Amino acid sequence: MTLALIAGGGNLPLEIIRSCKKNNTCIIVIGFESQTDLDEMNVPYAQFSLGSIGKILAHFKKHNVKQIVFAGNIKRPSLKELHVDWVGAKWLQKLSIKAMKGDDALLSGILKLLEKEGFEILNPNDFLDNLMLHPGILTKTSPTPDDCLDIDRGVQILKTLSPLDVGQSIVVQQGLVLGVEAIEGTKALIERSALLKRQGSGGVLVKMAKAGQNKKIDLPTIGPETIRDLKKAGFVGIAAEANLTQVVDYEQTIKLADELGLFIVGIKNG
Repeated sequence: MTLALIAGGGNLPLEIIRSCKKNNTCIIVIGFESQTDLDEMNVPYAQFSLGSIGKILAHFKKHNVKQIVFAGNIKRPSLKELHVDWVGAKWLQKLSIKAMKGDDALLSGILKLLEKEGFEILNPNDFLDNLMLHPGILTKTSPTPDDCLDIDRGVQILKTLSPLDVGQSIVVQQGLVLGVEAIEGTKALIERSALLKRQGSGGVLVKMAKAGQNKKIDLPTIGPETIRDLKKAGFVGIAAEANLTQVVDYEQTIKLADELGLFIVGIKNG
């Protein structure tokens, strides 16, 4: 029996590959054009367009794949960019109009279709012991009372937006919303918000899972790159939902935040 890793961008797919090698798990990797940035993997790897569902399913059958795990960021393409094959076209027909409008609904629909094909969908947390963000203040630097107010404001706004399936992140400084994550992703959100940064201190990235979000795919994710981006932007820290936020290279992320004087806080939802 073989595990298939459907890999997007970032370092999380590499961490899962290393874990599988360590545990002698038979694994193949599926990547996508202009999405996956894996270099040296030393595992069977094949690249497809996002709409090549028939070819991907045939590849799974060839390698006796029974289990699938998703890891890494995948930028959502437009329908014109999908280049769907015949099976992909049938899948699009099965996905509802509602599913096509929001990432959570779309991903949940895709997972259900994969499960109907007989695949078991696993969580990245099944392979990595220290993946989920712990609750509490995790760094030497703590948020100030003003930072805590910004965190609270960010949480309330994300909770309000959550049912609309908009984004997982927001940047708040001095009570002002500098940016809300849309389709561009967290890195672009931080860069965009940096252009609107106010005079003085502060500026917090808040990340939370959306209501009803599938816990096996597309959870909020942070890592060393997030820390570097925040420091470059002049912001002071991250508050993310504990036990539902993935941390790529956990120890290095905390260490880097300490070195750069940023805080990381695991917050509870509710």
